[in-house]
Amino acid sequence: MGETTDSEAELQFPHANIVAARAIRGVLESSLGPLSHDTLIESRAGKTEREPGEPETRVDTVSSDGATILEELPVEHPMGPIIRRLVAPERPGTTDVEGELVPDGIATTVVLLGALLDEGERLLEMGVHPTTIEDGYSAALDCVEQTMETLSRPLESFDDPTAAAEMVARSAMTGNDVGNARETWASGAVEAARQIGMPDEETLAIRQIRSGSIDDSRLVFGTVLDRNDICDERMPHRVTDANVLVISGFKRGKANDGKTGGLQDPDFQQDGERLVIESPDEIDAFDDVFATRREEVVAGLVEAGVDVVVTRTGINDAYQELLVEHGIVGIRGVNRLKLAQLASATGATPVVDPTDVTPADLGHAGLVEQQTIDKRQGRRKRRRMVVFDECSDPASVTFLLRGVHGQLGAQAATEIRKAVAAVATAMGETTGPAGVLPGGGATELELADSLRDAALEADGREQLAVQAFADATDRFVSTLARNAGMDTLTTLTSLREATTNATNGTAPGLVFPAGEIDDVLEAGLLDPTAVRLRCYQHAVDVASLVLRVDDALDATFSEEPTQPGEAIYDEHAENHQAYLDEQDDTIWHE
Repeated sequence: MGETTDSEAELQFPHANIVAARAIRGVLESSLGPLSHDTLIESRAGKTEREPGEPETRVDTVSSDGATILEELPVEHPMGPIIRRLVAPERPGTTDVEGELVPDGIATTVVLLGALLDEGERLLEMGVHPTTIEDGYSAALDCVEQTMETLSRPLESFDDPTAAAEMVARSAMTGNDVGNARETWASGAVEAARQIGMPDEETLAIRQIRSGSIDDSRLVFGTVLDRNDICDERMPHRVTDANVLVISGFKRGKANDGKTGGLQDPDFQQDGERLVIESPDEIDAFDDVFATRREEVVAGLVEAGVDVVVTRTGINDAYQELLVEHGIVGIRGVNRLKLAQLASATGATPVVDPTDVTPADLGHAGLVEQQTIDKRQGRRKRRRMVVFDECSDPASVTFLLRGVHGQLGAQAATEIRKAVAAVATAMGETTGPAGVLPGGGATELELADSLRDAALEADGREQLAVQAFADATDRFVSTLARNAGMDTLTTLTSLREATTNATNGTAPGLVFPAGEIDDVLEAGLLDPTAVRLRCYQHAVDVASLVLRVDDALDATFSEEPTQPGEAIYDEHAENHQAYLDEQDDTIWHE
């Protein structure tokens, strides 16, 4: 065995990083596919957080959604946060942001990442340099992008584009069909995507109601104020062809000038000031000023044609009397997000000063109706909500989910958001390519064939990396089969045979729950091209990063410089060097 150079001796085998990524893959692997399994993630409050005698608190998460599992998974290894951050967008932590972006394809990305790292580890043991593996994976990704471009079909190319879009929505909810409502929600997801495009927290709202059946859930072309009701029982509870005024803003500190977020009288007494009243007549004079102002404000609303006024803050009793007198509906105390959703749905321009309202500021709703819904705990009266429906060309819509609440409701909301986002992505509402690809592993089989052909044309040792990439895509299909209880070797062999003998226009793949090999296009298994491509891009990015990192240092600040041997993974580097010492046929000995 020849002598190794300094550069060869410094190469360190990134085994610990690969093991960490493989562990995360092992957790998410069972959540892949339509016959996925739920994962239980247990979290317990520490003893220091409990009062004396208080029982231990358990906060368990049960989910088969890859993004949820990855977010809740307690990972202490340094590579864990890196994988989580690169694979999925950062979440706001403990902040509960309603309508935040729900990423799709997380389980697919992590499973592909694990397969690429398994293959990369095998190549490293053969003596292939990490840079060579990275170059080979990059070349393979180029081949993947070209093949996907060839396989991708726009929704308009199908005989029934709407039915194809519903297939995309159903595929996005595969494995998480809450209440067997996937068929019903798919049509609503398509309608929502066509109306608002790519959803966000303002354009797509989801409201959950305990009462009713899950089959009664529907898409509202407008918004639903599920925590607010009409402020006076004498006001109309149903208004058609309604002009809607939205008063935004907020009360600044202790001072209220009557122009900040509601219909209230100004506060003349501010910090450091006081009113001096010398006679009862002066009190009446002040009251007359308030009364005159209120009448002028409401008269302005009537002149502008306001039917419904919705405020950020309050509507005092005197204003309520005037609104009742003129038949105007008042709704108060609506939070900022719901107020923004209402403005987007109705087309209203939020105003701050109620004395300066014009018809151009008003939005429109075909129907505004107060409905009685859930029974309040410990109370006789049932909770109420106000529905703004039949808005013309709304920029915000609402999914009204009935019969769900708690963790089940949260999971249903997540799946609906994923479905709407998937359809919007397939329609080209994102920066990625529009179109759809066949699911059920059919695309992966085509990619594997293209990669093996490309490997024959690759230069030098990159050929090994491209071939390894093809094997990794096969592992993805094997995982789908294994989660469904099928024999992986037999299934993969049969799929390859079916792909080879496939006629033009068909895409053999795994069709579940039947567990058969059939045409996935006929079965309605379609995935957005951009989502599938993003899975491969992220998997390659993270795999390349993990393979490049060959050491980690303790970042604790110290006055003393880091000494040799203080690397966190120094033991693994020594093991790899021992391996090289025992071999004489690796690249490092040429």
